[in-house]
Amino acid sequence: MAQAKKVKAMLAALKVGDEVSTTGGLLGKITKLNDQFIIIEVNSNSEIKIQKQAIQALLPKGTIKSI
Repeated sequence: MAQAKKVKAMLAALKVGDEVSTTGGLLGKITKLNDQFIIIEVNSNSEIKIQKQAIQALLPKGTIKSI
């Protein structure tokens, strides 16, 4: 139950510009979001629309550039 509360709080706190990791292993920066879907930029030419529940982790700023 505690883990579910943490995940719910993390999803509610997401905002444009956050770097995230998905359950499928994609890394990207949030460019748009609404209640159910998030659009993440995976490189300078590609954006992907995913369900909000597919976000696994919020990454520290600069993580994507450092990889």
